[in-house]
Amino acid sequence: MKQKLVNYRTVVFNLSKCGLPAILICLLIFQAKAQYRFDNVLYGAAYYHEYMPSARLDEDIRMMKEADLTVVRVGESTWSLFEPQEGVFEFAWMDTILNKMHAADIKVILGTPTYSIPAWMAHKYPEVLAAHTGGRKAYYGIRQNMDITNPIYRKLSERVIRKMMEHFAKHPAVIGFQVDNEVEARGINNPGIFRVLLII
Repeated sequence: MKQKLVNYRTVVFNLSKCGLPAILICLLIFQAKAQYRFDNVLYGAAYYHEYMPSARLDEDIRMMKEADLTVVRVGESTWSLFEPQEGVFEFAWMDTILNKMHAADIKVILGTPTYSIPAWMAHKYPEVLAAHTGGRKAYYGIRQNMDITNPIYRKLSERVIRKMMEHFAKHPAVIGFQVDNEVEARGINNPGIFRVLLII
């Protein structure tokens, strides 16, 4: 399977030299191999069960079905729940959500939680916090408070994402993954940001 993916990428790269029509033909061919096919447009919303009383999940799903929702996006701001302590991963809470969504025939897009760092990271690795223009240093408690170029942040982000994919990738409710949420500089003044911008 890995070899096929490499070949597809090679084909797409080579076709990109041939222009847009060749790319479109290639995409149509590969679409035939897609795991999921939909007969209609998906209709959904972001769902943050972690902010609600747990007894509410069944009622929320009932209301979603009543509103004809077919998809929800979950998980993108919950790093502290997926990894409450460094290197300790907990997925059972999300398993419950995914299992109930699947039973209700509601598809799920699972977000990676890297735009909202956990408290343990800010405490143990304060260097991951963003430095803003004007000399202000970001603090824990708000989202998007990290330097996305910091090597420790990037290493820990990759680890939580890999652990999530190992656990959730084959769940029948999951139709896709949101890789990150609201990526932007937000006035960050860390040296790594400038190195990245110079490369671009």
